[in-house]
Amino acid sequence: MACDYKPLEVEIESAQGLPYVNHFTDMKSYAVVYIWDIKKNLRSNKVPSSVYTVDGSNPTWNFKVRFHIDLAIAKQNHYALVVKLKSRRRTHGLPDKYIGEVRVLITELLEGSGNAAEDKIRVRKNVQTSPEKCQGELAFSYNFGKPIADHLTEVNIAKKKSLKDVALKVGSLLTAIVL
Repeated sequence: MACDYKPLEVEIESAQGLPYVNHFTDMKSYAVVYIWDIKKNLRSNKVPSSVYTVDGSNPTWNFKVRFHIDLAIAKQNHYALVVKLKSRRRTHGLPDKYIGEVRVLITELLEGSGNAAEDKIRVRKNVQTSPEKCQGELAFSYNFGKPIADHLTEVNIAKKKSLKDVALKVGSLLTAIVL
């Protein structure tokens, strides 16, 4: 049974008024974007943006990322788009510093898109910096493409390509035998 998937393209545009988390160096902020399910399982690759080095509290990325969403599971409120904001640190092997994050249910994005299948929708969401506090705002846009029959992962694309290669080789062998 084939599932319906919809491509989701997200553009992380900018953030405003983020807390300044670096105390001794300039804040170099970046975003990590991924899909998460309600059981906190990762459902996509974590895709990082470039590091913005000019004004860490008000970065501009204009970074695009694309996911393929299983509509049946998404419509049950099981998937969320997560944008985690971090500050790059390159001193003494310390991990990058957490700034905050935005989580949006995919059902909310689907409802916001309505029937406008390929129109870009712009959204502004508060950045949650701790469980009880928000500071700053993230601006992003998104659009859903037309539904597709199967999940176009690199593995599936590779399988389809290898099957095509096998078919071409068998065809050339049969041609050689006939001649």
